[in-house]
Amino acid sequence: MTDTHQPLKDRIETLAARFEDELRAYVAASSAEPVANLHEAMTYALGTDIENPALRGKRIRPVLCLLTAESLGAPLEAAMPFALSIELMHNFALVHDDMEDGDIMRRGRDAAWVKYGPAHAINIGDYLLVHTTRALTDWGPSSLSVASRFELLKLIASALDHTHVGQALDMNARQSRSITIEDYLRIVREKTGYYLAAPIQGGAIVAGADSGLLDGIGRMAQFLGPMFQIIDDIIDLTQGKGREAIGSDIREGKRSYLVAYTAEKCSRDEAKRLFEILDTPRAETTQEMIEEVTALFDRYSSIEAGRAYCNDLYAESTKILSAFPPALAAPLGELFEMLVHRSH
Repeated sequence: MTDTHQPLKDRIETLAARFEDELRAYVAASSAEPVANLHEAMTYALGTDIENPALRGKRIRPVLCLLTAESLGAPLEAAMPFALSIELMHNFALVHDDMEDGDIMRRGRDAAWVKYGPAHAINIGDYLLVHTTRALTDWGPSSLSVASRFELLKLIASALDHTHVGQALDMNARQSRSITIEDYLRIVREKTGYYLAAPIQGGAIVAGADSGLLDGIGRMAQFLGPMFQIIDDIIDLTQGKGREAIGSDIREGKRSYLVAYTAEKCSRDEAKRLFEILDTPRAETTQEMIEEVTALFDRYSSIEAGRAYCNDLYAESTKILSAFPPALAAPLGELFEMLVHRSH
């Protein structure tokens, strides 16, 4: 059977490979005078030493930036500084997030804080954050104007602001034994929605898009952010995410969509037991506990509800997408359809 998405997949693969070359060149230039536990750790955290793209990470954010810029007629070289910036920001967040959550694996191997220790991991993450801005100020063609670079810096600053608010809300939620779906949605809109809008908006800024398109992208991402995160929640419970075994979110006590939905549907005693397991320290969380929570999710069809809600979010996002220039709306719409049906 012919895969109707193959032309877009080929285009994405080409953009991802082009970006990977640029990222490696940027890391090499930043490591001209290497310091132990910093520059090789930057390579390790970014996964640029991993040859298998499937293990390296999706690079979805830089690809979104490049795809948008290319679709709107901008040269890829002009979009590369922001593509680098958003990927460096993403990996800064992952290094710190793994340490905050106690996740011991990333990309199928030791998380940076496990390999290098917590103190170095803080510095490694901070170093990636420094390069989030340096990539925009010091890298790429002179044809990218100072005004455009300033707008892109403002965009990164806004995404970082919302991401940290979302992270605080997420960590605060783990101290609570109640969470509603609306609570969950606020967390992921802050933590994921703006974070997903930024690369698309960045590519559009490079292409000289007007404020109407930029605002539309922002509105669309408020649906796409939760969709992307809920799919992640489901994948963690069904396929795993290269962090540990299946059910890592339960071990870390994450208040996922599945938890919020089940907590609203189940009995008081069931909710009490659910949060007791989520609050059990990771090292003490047994496989039997994981299976108990999974059974509770199954009892209330939480995964099915999550997928149905993602379909609704996708439908809402496509209404906004339909007003975009066709050259951009077509590939983005197809990509988002692939994302909503992804299994890894």
